[in-house]
Amino acid sequence: MEKADQLSWLYDLYRIGQSELLRETPAAVQQRILQHIVTGFGADTGSLALCRNNDCSELGIVATIGLPDGVVGSIIQKGEGVLGWLAEKGEPVLLNGDILGDTRFRNVQRRTDAPRPASAMCWPLTIEQHVIGALSINRKGSEHAYTESELEHGSVLVNLVTIVIENAQLHSEQQQRIRMFAHLHEKNREANRKLEEAHHEALQARERLDSILGSLDNVVWSITPDTYETIYLNPAAEKLYGHPVADFIADSNLWFQTVHPDDRDRLGACMPEILEKGVLDIEYRIVRPDGEMRWIHDHIHAIFDKKGKAVSLNGLGTDITLSRQAEVQLKKSRDELQVAYSKLQQAQSQLLQSEKLASIGQLAAGVAHEINNPIGYVYSNLGSLQKYLDELFTIVDAYEKVEPLLEQHQDAMTSIRAMKDKADIGFLKEDVAALMSESREGITRVKKIVQNLKDFSHAGSDEEWQWVDLHQGLDSTLNIVWNEIKYKADVTKEYGEIPEVECLPSQLNQVFMNLMVNAAHAIEDRGIITIRTGVQKDQAQCEQVWVEVIDTGKGIAPEHLSKIFDPFFTTKPVGKGTGLGLSVSYSIIQTHHGSIHVTSEVGKGTTFRITLPVKQPVAQPS
Repeated sequence: MEKADQLSWLYDLYRIGQSELLRETPAAVQQRILQHIVTGFGADTGSLALCRNNDCSELGIVATIGLPDGVVGSIIQKGEGVLGWLAEKGEPVLLNGDILGDTRFRNVQRRTDAPRPASAMCWPLTIEQHVIGALSINRKGSEHAYTESELEHGSVLVNLVTIVIENAQLHSEQQQRIRMFAHLHEKNREANRKLEEAHHEALQARERLDSILGSLDNVVWSITPDTYETIYLNPAAEKLYGHPVADFIADSNLWFQTVHPDDRDRLGACMPEILEKGVLDIEYRIVRPDGEMRWIHDHIHAIFDKKGKAVSLNGLGTDITLSRQAEVQLKKSRDELQVAYSKLQQAQSQLLQSEKLASIGQLAAGVAHEINNPIGYVYSNLGSLQKYLDELFTIVDAYEKVEPLLEQHQDAMTSIRAMKDKADIGFLKEDVAALMSESREGITRVKKIVQNLKDFSHAGSDEEWQWVDLHQGLDSTLNIVWNEIKYKADVTKEYGEIPEVECLPSQLNQVFMNLMVNAAHAIEDRGIITIRTGVQKDQAQCEQVWVEVIDTGKGIAPEHLSKIFDPFFTTKPVGKGTGLGLSVSYSIIQTHHGSIHVTSEVGKGTTFRITLPVKQPVAQPS
């Protein structure tokens, strides 16, 4: 190559390295550079291989001239063939003639579809002693074989070629990076656009969520589980708790300060359970700044991180004050209904008992009336018989006075004396008087019992309040139940000086009867029943009369004392009691605005004490 041609060739090569070709694909640029080299060196064919990695252990053929199309893309291992040898040794080589027998080159393969070169120059492409590839140009004719001087001269030119190729690679890589960065920039712009859209949507969603949470009457809250600092709190908290939301955010202790003092320990004790279970429902009271108390139901849910540590406690608080008040009112109404039902049952039982007693009273009154008639004429007949006997004994006495005058009638006297001795007139006089006295006393007692029975059974709905001597009621009742008592106990009366009492006497007699019969039943063998009366004054200095019935029976167990006035409660065996006696008695005493109390000691006895006002209080107009 002439010097002028060489300069022109170099200039053209430089222009290739600076031309718009670099904007094309790397393969097109590499093909153009190889074509320029082959032409400049007067070669027929040529090939360009570049390293595929940093250590150049593999080369790939990227461009060919005059060779079959399948050569491009072939892979050559370092050290194999001519190009592999160049990459390994890093030295140029001149080849003239057949190289199949050349021991320097391993695995040289001749292609049947490629012309056999007669001469070739091969150079390693080296930048700062670093091989980046290999270049080979070939001539077919042997008459134009390359020389060592051409090889050496070509090495200088190849250095420039290497720079151009390196520059082309760098430019290609730069363009590739630019395109990659442009692509990444575009993706980044698209990602930013989507991020802005997502951020805008998130803001809109947050605004919608804040709007929804702000419209709720429920308190939505979130706090840290360790410091109880407020993470979120919706506006409903201020309406419910009476404190601004900012106060809860500023003071983490405000939560517990609003809780009712009686509920704080219980609420604090629930925290470990929330962290263990993750969810919990709890009800507690709060106290607002104005002193008003509210009931809160909180549904609490704990959020945990991947390590299982709680990062937040989230809750939904609901004001259940109205439902609690309704529940309390419902319970109160239920209790009142239960009390009313119990009173209704008691009233029904008392009505049954009253009807039974009224029937018994009517029967007793009828029996007493029927008995009273024959008792009346028997009592009258006994009086007449007493009178007749007195007259007969007067006649007998007259006959006895004239007995001496009948001495001359010895036979008659003998007969009369025999009859007198047989009849024992003296004994008859004495004994008949005694019999008549006892009979009159017995009839008197029967009349008294009948009268007491009539007095005791004289009860009805039309009975009016009367001023009565309670001692008479006690005595008449004692006569009625005497048959129940006389075999079990002796009765001791310790009556005090008491005034008459305004009362319903038949009802009080029923109370006295219940207490006396119960006292007799409480005595197992033989005991004493004591009846006491007296006067006292209450706190308002109003005069009251008290009556005590005391027995020496077996007593009442402590666990039964609070139940003895309950309807149908009894400690007596089945068939021995209905459980209504004391319940009815309690109601009667309540009707009289009095009180009835019991004290008892097991094994020693029981005392019932009734206290009654002397005068009934005046009923207030409703």
